[in-house]
Amino acid sequence: KDKAVTGILINIENAAYLASKKGLDIVGAVTTALSNATFDKQATQQVLIQSDDSSVLSKYKDIPSYKRVLLVENEIGDAPKNTVDEIKKYAEAVNLRKTSVVKASGSLLSGMTNVVKEMKDANLTVFVHTLRNEFISLAFDYWSDPNVEIATYIHSAKVDGIVTDFPATTSRYLRSPCSDLNNVVTILPAKAGELESTVLPTLLPPAEAPLPPLEVGNIVDPPLPAVVNDNPPATPSSPPPSCACANDTNLGLFIVAIIVLLINLTL
Repeated sequence: KDKAVTGILINIENAAYLASKKGLDIVGAVTTALSNATFDKQATQQVLIQSDDSSVLSKYKDIPSYKRVLLVENEIGDAPKNTVDEIKKYAEAVNLRKTSVVKASGSLLSGMTNVVKEMKDANLTVFVHTLRNEFISLAFDYWSDPNVEIATYIHSAKVDGIVTDFPATTSRYLRSPCSDLNNVVTILPAKAGELESTVLPTLLPPAEAPLPPLEVGNIVDPPLPAVVNDNPPATPSSPPPSCACANDTNLGLFIVAIIVLLINLTL
């Protein structure tokens, strides 16, 4: 809170398991920590609460200063209206896998989905994850340049935010005049499918099955279980019986054996 950041994103995972198996109320812990820092009573810094569990996001519906983000980990190729309407009951934003926005086949971009448009038409904020600088994570269409990938998601896919392991790279790109497509010198986004069209069909990998749509059943989760501690602290047990007598006996037999051995040697 003392830093000059525009906000924070808190990702809550495995809340049901932690409550039922480990006796840990992770939702309560996060809520208390944010409240103690008065994040629930200010609007200067944006607080994003992210989870793949709709029941977790429901716990924050009465705190308008928080923005709830539904994490969609599965690859999807479509977001039907009934599913988007269900998402809006729990979240104001979604965080999609980057391959759910720009389709890839092997290391080549094959096209774009309509998922971002379908989400944004319903007034949902759309983030994409997770962008990385390592060349092995970049499709050939990006020419080993993470800035081209960033430009593709911002200008072509029209996402609202990027989740990245290299925030300095994204920040530097957004502050650069080269991020403006109207400039003479600019970083152009990749055109999904353009490079793939130059490859001979016999050299392309087998066609992959279409990405599945996002179903309502993938969104709604059961209510969080009660916090139960299945591992109560163990009661102190009585100390084991002393084995001093047995040790004394063993020591005596050991000494006798040494004496007998010495006698035999002298004889």
